[in-house]
Parts: sequence; C-alpha cells; structure tokens
Amino acid sequence: MNKTRKAASRIFFLSVGLLVVMTACSDTESDHGQTVINPGPIEGESIFIEDSRGGVWCEIIPLVGTLPDVTAQLYTSASVDHCTEERAAEVDLDKLAAELDVDRVVINPGRYWVMDRVTAYQAGETVELGGVTVKWAATLSADSIRAIMGPAYSVAEIWRDTEWLFRKGNPVYLLRAPDDKVWVLQVITKDHDPTLTVDTLDTLADKLELPEGWTFEIKVLEEDLFLEPRRAEGIAYIMRDNLGNTYQGCGFDAACSYIP
Repeated sequence: MNKTRKAASRIFFLSVGLLVVMTACSDTESDHGQTVINPGPIEGESIFIEDSRGGVWCEIIPLVGTLPDVTAQLYTSASVDHCTEERAAEVDLDKLAAELDVDRVVINPGRYWVMDRVTAYQAGETVELGGVTVKWAATLSADSIRAIMGPAYSVAEIWRDTEWLFRKGNPVYLLRAPDDKVWVLQVITKDHDPTLTVDTLDTLADKLELPEGWTFEIKVLEEDLFLEPRRAEGIAYIMRDNLGNTYQGCGFDAACSYIP
C-alpha cells in the first residue's frame, strides 16, 4: 500500500482513528452534559441515496490538533438530514467544539450531488451535532486534508469505497484534459458562486478558469456510467475547480465503467 493510500484511508466523500474517548454506546449526551461521539465504521452501516441529483447536504468535522498533526472526523448529513446553507449557518461551532471537548469544529455547508445515485459501502453511527442529524463517514489525516485541499485543478489520489451512478439519458458535466483523462463533476458548492445550482450548470463553462488545453463539455449519457473505486483497489482520483466543485477522474484505471 502506498503512502497516499495510507494517508487517505477510508475517505467517503473523501483507518479508523480515534478523536475522543470511545464509549460502548452511541448516545450523544453524556451524564456530564458533554457530547460523546464514537467515530469509525460499523458493520452493516452504509449510505444509500436514490435520486440524489440536486440533493443538498453538509459536513460537520470535529478536529483535534493543528497542522501538521490534525485529525478530523467527517460526519455527513447525506441520507439522514436536509442540511441547507441556512441550517448550517445556525450551528454554533464554538459551542459544539466545547461540548465535544475538541480543538475545533468546522462545517462544509451546501454541497449538492450531481450524480443520480449515491452509495457508500462503509459508514458509522448516526448522531445529532449542533442540531443537525449526521452520520460518520470518514477519518481524515493531515496528509489527507492537504491532498484534498490543494490548489484548483490539482489531483489528489485517495482511497474510498463508494459507487456513484450517473443514469442513461441524464447530463454529465465533464472536463477533458490534454492527457486524455476525463473529469466527471460529482458535487457542486455555492461557496464561491451563490447562483450555482444543478439547474444552472449549463453556464458553468463561463465561470471556470481552466488550465491551458482543458475543455468543458456537457454530455447526455447513452448508457449508465458507474464510478466505483473498488474496481481499482479502492483508488479514486479527485480534483476541485476554481469554484470548489469536485470531480472524479476517469482514464486512470478501471474505476469508471467507461470513459464518457
């Protein structure tokens, strides 16, 4: 196993680690008023969302330590709650950090699916954090965070056990690179462009600052497209554009059922 795979182990949306003292139960309130979480995968737990395109979710991420030694536990509202930007803004992050007895809590608000079905084969407990119901999805190391949050259009190699389905007859939004790799848009965010929605993606080309030789394309699929890293030993190649939207790469290995 290479260093990147070790660093990015079990990333959902992106090695089970410990963030706080584990307990044998999954209650979120302890006898002393502290919020107790039990991060890590649970056998039989998964995330499945049919008709996911356009669905909104957020991520609540408790952090312990500071770079370069930070550890993050990623909890997602996907499949368990409807976490809009407005609801995310209501979460008191300082209060939640104190309740969890961690150094800091961050939130990624307003993520929107661009695929038609979402499956994450591994997941953990479902808890309430800051008034939002969330499910554990990943442990992120410092190396994982640095790889994911690199400059726009930089490639990160991660490990995850997911399947994205883009259905026949629906559009996909593609970036074609000069090396013949094809990047499929999977998640959009309003972080940099509040007007961006799945219904306005036909205008995305005008907003992208693409590297030289890259092109943007909208393609209506003639057959279902599956992006499933377990076809390639769990390796996924991901990238963000200058607006913070996330893509997964095809053409590196067998993870994509074909190159669109």
